[in-house]
Amino acid sequence: MTEIPEHLLKRSKERRAAIGGEDAPGADDADDSAAVAAPTDAPSAAPAVPAPAAAAVETAPPAPKPVRPEVAAALKRRKIPFWAMPVLAGLPLWAYVYQATLEPAPTGEETPFALGEVVYGGCASCHGAGGGGGVGPALDTVLQVWPDYRDHMMWVKLGDAEWPGGTYGALAKAKGVGMPGHPSLTDVELAQVVLYERTAFGGLDPTSEEYLALVEIAEGRLTFAEAGLGELSLAAGVNPAELEAG
Repeated sequence: MTEIPEHLLKRSKERRAAIGGEDAPGADDADDSAAVAAPTDAPSAAPAVPAPAAAAVETAPPAPKPVRPEVAAALKRRKIPFWAMPVLAGLPLWAYVYQATLEPAPTGEETPFALGEVVYGGCASCHGAGGGGGVGPALDTVLQVWPDYRDHMMWVKLGDAEWPGGTYGALAKAKGVGMPGHPSLTDVELAQVVLYERTAFGGLDPTSEEYLALVEIAEGRLTFAEAGLGELSLAAGVNPAELEAG
């Protein structure tokens, strides 16, 4: 027990004397000692305070999985702006239209004139691709040399060597120019190439009767024999059997 200081005992005794008279010193001293000593007793044990629960151990988040290189590259790649989507959607249509401008419009069927240009490819080495001449004469005067398309067809068929006489055409040009014959050409091919030469180089009117007659033969609706020989062929002595030959 803690010892009570002397001055505290004295002060307690004086206070009691002032109130009701002085008590027996032994009893008072004992009472005061007990009264004063009581508060100084060792404090009763404080109620046990439960220790705070140990903080929950934080679980570390799982380590992220490594990102594949191509995925990382895709994530870093700049995205296509939203306004570009309609442009990208229209690219196939634009490509189709652009391609269409690079090619002739489809006609569904080659024209006799276009087919004649193909046949003329075998003549271009002598007369030039543009009909301006070379080894052979230029064809810009073909309508003057052959006013009748039938004589022109026969000249292409027979050539210089098989054409009767010493001259050819309305201008009576001398033979010996080396014009080869083309007996293997059909009536259709003869009409096609003559139509091309007379129109492309000679300026034949596409609305003329001659043009339409050539188209009939070039399309197989009329034969060379049905068209007959021209005046220059008859005058030169071409055999009518040549119409059926080939």
